[in-house]
Amino acid sequence: MPRKENPPAASDTDDVADGETGADVIAKWQRLTPPARSLLAQASGREPLATNLRKARENRGLSQAAVAKKLRLSRSLVAQIELANRPVTADELAKFADLYGTPAVELTGTRVGTGDPVTVTLLNLAPALIKEFDTQSRIHGVLGELMAASHLGRMLERPARTGPPTYPLPSPRTVAEAIRQGEEIAEQERERLGLRDAPLPELADLCAAQGVPVFALTLPDELSLLFIAHASVERALVVNVTHDAVRQRLAIAHGYAHAVCEPMGSIRVCTKGNANELIERRAAAFAAAFLLPASGVVDTVRGLGKGQASRRVQWLFDAATERSVRAEERSTPGSQVVTYLDVAWIVRRFGAAYRLTVSRLLGQGVIAEADSTRLLKPKFVELAGEWLTLFNPRAATPHPGYAISVLSDLNAERAHMAVEAYRRGLITKADLIDEAVTLSLQVPGLSETKLLEFAEAAR
Repeated sequence: MPRKENPPAASDTDDVADGETGADVIAKWQRLTPPARSLLAQASGREPLATNLRKARENRGLSQAAVAKKLRLSRSLVAQIELANRPVTADELAKFADLYGTPAVELTGTRVGTGDPVTVTLLNLAPALIKEFDTQSRIHGVLGELMAASHLGRMLERPARTGPPTYPLPSPRTVAEAIRQGEEIAEQERERLGLRDAPLPELADLCAAQGVPVFALTLPDELSLLFIAHASVERALVVNVTHDAVRQRLAIAHGYAHAVCEPMGSIRVCTKGNANELIERRAAAFAAAFLLPASGVVDTVRGLGKGQASRRVQWLFDAATERSVRAEERSTPGSQVVTYLDVAWIVRRFGAAYRLTVSRLLGQGVIAEADSTRLLKPKFVELAGEWLTLFNPRAATPHPGYAISVLSDLNAERAHMAVEAYRRGLITKADLIDEAVTLSLQVPGLSETKLLEFAEAAR
């Protein structure tokens, strides 16, 4: 338990660091370094806490009445706390922190002087991260590398890294506003980087080129990302190395959103618990639009011959009769259905997650809610994963004795078209099996049975 050494006077936040704090929190804070404990005990005054509590509530999109109901408190009590007219007990602080998904240290406004930036960052993240001393040591290592690189840069008199531009934005007040802000900034940032609607390159390299290095550490499973912006270490992202590559890529894009939206001095811990915060919603919208640009997704779907209305009506003015002439064109029945393999094709092109891609197609009006529900059935998610594994871009390893090696996307495209043709009844089962025989020479693991399974599921 943190030891109090003759404090000058008890303040409203002293109970955060003393014996009144819950056992779980004490256990975490006992693992902090002595300087960190001392600095934590210095937190005092009601006003910063009151302001931070109000901001955290608003960021969650909650009213005082809603908070009071969830925490079984009176609305007037919540209002008095936010006005700094009433102290907050340790139990109440823990409840607020849990409800808002915000570390208690951040709510108290505790900050460390710039003379010890590693401890500053660690202290601000402690309630979410300090479960074992190893975690503390790993984060110290990341920040230490950043500080060392910054020190060498100054010794060599190199220009300081400027990082990406920070877009001046008001805090979003609704989910709709958070989505709009995130998508607009993603479009602007793609334009600034000259990416337009093309798939992103290696995302970690792109971030590093913009002055935002990316690290990967073993972190608790519920934690996907740390975003750090401090004058001593500049900006950096830390992703969870235990997560798969697609999830890490999404986390990096999410973190880059914080890099272009949050000012220096900001620290974000992205977990399942705080995903509903409006700032995190904005970052999620940015990540989706950054990875899957609207025009690029729509053009890809149209490149598959889909994404059009099943019936198109056109009008022509006939000068001779001075009347409008109506013309109607209908698509071939079933030709506009977006299948799970179409989604997998987009996933493969843009390097995004399957479920994220379905959500993006829904958001762009390419598919309806019923289509989204269909595409997210477990069997389609599983088969899409198998397809992506089979056609994962890599060095060609053709069947021994087969002279042709296809290094482009032709194998995946040919298999995709064969399944689509079978789905529409344009080729027979025997034709599909012939395609499988040929493709299996280039794609190890693609058997006749497996291609037929993919095709039958797409029907």
